[in-house]
Amino acid sequence: MATIKEKIAYLRGMLDSTDDIGNADKLKVVLHRLMEVLDDLADDVEDLYYGQEELEDYLEAIDADLADLEEYACECQDDDADQDFDDEVEMVEMECPSCQNLICFEEDFLYDEGVEITCPDCGEIVYSSDDFDEDDFEEDEDDDDDGDDNV
Repeated sequence: MATIKEKIAYLRGMLDSTDDIGNADKLKVVLHRLMEVLDDLADDVEDLYYGQEELEDYLEAIDADLADLEEYACECQDDDADQDFDDEVEMVEMECPSCQNLICFEEDFLYDEGVEITCPDCGEIVYSSDDFDEDDFEEDEDDDDDGDDNV
């Protein structure tokens, strides 16, 4: 089966090769072929129309399912927040020394060995566990505890 473009090219060839377009028989053949091309185009447009309707229905169903999922996820988060306050993840913000972008990551990464946090924008290392000295951190906490005793 020839494509619509091939059929149109065939019609052009017929018109270009016909010197006497006034000949009723040749004109009738050209018009008949032209009607076949128009029928094919109408069928294709109708198929596209029904395909578009089907896609819209499918998209609406997906949107409704997504809304249900979002509602369920929000309910679960609310339930979890009411039950356990201890499960909240502490976050740390650091500024990239190169691009001054704020990078957020879990505080637990500060205590793991072999961890490097890089800036997602420029790739600069923002934090390396090799540079972190836990003794300095503990001294700062001890100083804070001593200040509380004086109150």
